[in-house]
Amino acid sequence: MVRRADGKEYGPVSFEQFTNWINEGRITPQQEVKRSDLQDWTAASAFQEFQPLFSPAPSIPVPITPALSAAATAPARVSPAVPAQMKSGASWFYWIAALSLINSVASLSGSNFGFALGLGVTQVFDAIASTAGGAGKGIAFGLDIAAAGTFVLFGVFANKAHTWAFIVGMILFAMDAVLVLLGQMWLSLALHAFALFYLFRGMQACRELKRAVG
Repeated sequence: MVRRADGKEYGPVSFEQFTNWINEGRITPQQEVKRSDLQDWTAASAFQEFQPLFSPAPSIPVPITPALSAAATAPARVSPAVPAQMKSGASWFYWIAALSLINSVASLSGSNFGFALGLGVTQVFDAIASTAGGAGKGIAFGLDIAAAGTFVLFGVFANKAHTWAFIVGMILFAMDAVLVLLGQMWLSLALHAFALFYLFRGMQACRELKRAVG
């Protein structure tokens, strides 16, 4: 690595390329460099392998060209599959919210229809509301909408590459899986685990994408 007087850093470059820079006058003996096996910046003339390359008379350094700096500092390319995997994982938040609301509408209307993939907490609200009157069902449905809306928001932020949305959403969905476990709804529990797996993959892709562009 090479650091200019203005603080800009270039590299890493190979030993051969660095030697060429010295021969071309781009690197002076006082130029700060950092070798890959060292942590500190040191004058180029301090390295024995480069000392024979510096002429006794100081030379005027030739600025490292912008084209070279752009190539040295260009961000790593990201595979197109990474953003697609992130969005695929984030879409599970939408599925969870939508199916949970469908289950709530069916339950509050007295139907036995329902999907195995859905929030357990909304099923608890609906079960309590089934023993109450119309007002109780209205309150339960409002809570169902709030729970589903929370997962929609997780989906929105996760699609925008916010890692925290994946993490918080997975934690809440894992806590919801505990309710499903207590209710011994085994198929729903298996689908919770399946959804958590794809949410985790989406989070990994989100982190990879942010590392590449950051």
